[in-house]
Amino acid sequence: MSTAVTAHRAVIEAGPGSIRRLCCGTSGVVDDELSAAVLGAIDDELALVGGRPVAVDSLLRAALRSLDCGSPAGTIVVHPSWWSASRVGVVTAAARTLANDPNDVVVQPRSWLLTQAAPEAAVVVEIADRLVAIAGSEVEAVPRGTEPQHVADEVAGLIAGKAAVVLIDAPSKIAGAAALATLIAGAVRRRGTTVMEIVGDARLLRLAKAARSVPDEPAEPPPAARSRAGRHVRLAAAGVVLAAVVAGVAMGSHHGIPAAAPTQHAPTTFLVEGRVALTVPANWPTQRVVAGPGSARVQVTSPSDPEVALHVTQSAVAGETLGDAAQRLKRAIDAEPAGVFVDFNPAGVSAGRPAVTYREMRAAHQVRWTVLLDGAVRISVGCQSRPGHDVLRDVCEQAVRSAHAIG
Repeated sequence: MSTAVTAHRAVIEAGPGSIRRLCCGTSGVVDDELSAAVLGAIDDELALVGGRPVAVDSLLRAALRSLDCGSPAGTIVVHPSWWSASRVGVVTAAARTLANDPNDVVVQPRSWLLTQAAPEAAVVVEIADRLVAIAGSEVEAVPRGTEPQHVADEVAGLIAGKAAVVLIDAPSKIAGAAALATLIAGAVRRRGTTVMEIVGDARLLRLAKAARSVPDEPAEPPPAARSRAGRHVRLAAAGVVLAAVVAGVAMGSHHGIPAAAPTQHAPTTFLVEGRVALTVPANWPTQRVVAGPGSARVQVTSPSDPEVALHVTQSAVAGETLGDAAQRLKRAIDAEPAGVFVDFNPAGVSAGRPAVTYREMRAAHQVRWTVLLDGAVRISVGCQSRPGHDVLRDVCEQAVRSAHAIG
């Protein structure tokens, strides 16, 4: 008769506000500047450290290596439960360089650690800089761009009826986390749900020490995050620079690559970039594009077809109207060769939201652009697909519908 083998592993926290060792005898912390550089550039290839560009994977490996206490059984790395698959992949690859055997590294969502002291049915509320994630059978998120009490009430509304017990994660490195946790606890209790505890740093350390004995096999991957935040959009203004539009078309044709399969049933994640958050496919790689023509942007690309992608740009604006933005954009389009930008609509509707809409036609693909505004932030979402293959309709509508400012 065989018995399950357990291992006593070191536990390392990677995000949301710090990179540190949670157990293994003595504490270990990566300094704030390096942690901020790594976590802030986790979706990029390069990060700026002391004014110098450094490869993110190299920085992350060095940070994790500095925390390695040589546990012969390996390491558990915990990450925010709402992170995308691409972020988790970056951390996993870096963590596996700590061990001779990749199986000695277990990567788990933060909710796994927090629920070690709670019933199976507990829901975990994780407070981050720009959002609050609710990790239960699925992961949902509420942006922190509004008044804290409103955020707390919205979180409580999402939890209502889903769980009997709630744990609230309040990391000390996240500004305002403790105060917001108290508001969320009050809002949750008013709706009849029990708050088991607010987990601060000291409690998290104790949980990590107790959780060092785990099965050798990693747990099932966490459910992908999706946004369920309320979006009462104030459509007062919008605008766009044509260069940002052209930026998303610098790809060559890839003959023989089949069109991507429809993705309406694919898991999603809550992408946070700058002052904007939106819902995107969880398994699509995300990168910031800062070189080449056009404005800096985020590109989220289908893993099965490089010609299928979402493009997101943003700008802080004030005092403009949607009509003003449409006029500026129309002048820029009129200066381009005929047939490149078509179907221009200065008063369009996309996913139920008033917007400036148009299409950009290229040899290898087309991009359907939606320009809208949430408060003082202009958001442009480009949905790129091969000509005649509108496989992004559901993905695009979801991205446009969910796009909103987070402060």
